[in-house]
Amino acid sequence: IQSLQVAAWHYYDSSPEADAYLQRLIEACHKQAILVYAWIELPHVSERFWLDHPQWREKTALLQDAQLDWRKLVNLSNREAFAEVSAGTRRLLTRFDWDGVNLAELYFESLEGDANPARFTPMNDDVRREFQGLHGFDPLTLFQGGARDSARMKLFLDYRATLARRQQTEWLAELEKV
Repeated sequence: IQSLQVAAWHYYDSSPEADAYLQRLIEACHKQAILVYAWIELPHVSERFWLDHPQWREKTALLQDAQLDWRKLVNLSNREAFAEVSAGTRRLLTRFDWDGVNLAELYFESLEGDANPARFTPMNDDVRREFQGLHGFDPLTLFQGGARDSARMKLFLDYRATLARRQQTEWLAELEKV
């Protein structure tokens, strides 16, 4: 074993018992020359963050909270949420002697693409407002009855890909600061 990926979202919120366990684990790994990486799954932050901040939950195209499989997604386009998650991530990364960070799966959910509105993200107010300002229509209308508008859907999917790239770039910059 050369490295260990630790599910860091379990340690996002400080806990004396959990923190002591992780510190012992990292020390034991380092004694064996095993590198330990913080595995971060944004836009999932932590169970407690999800419960404490319902106003920042990501939404699906059905306007349901985006709890998809085990991940409970947060709207990182919201600048207040971004600032809070950034500060919490900084605390997480400086509390332990990590050897690096694995910024995994920072993208928008939807294995079936726009064909499954129950899993399609992001559809939070911030994204919808930004997109409408750029393109003159609310992307939510793409999922509300009527015939499919392929041209408008492509416009939103392109915007969504650009947004994912923008968020990835922004988070890599945040991690570089640490």
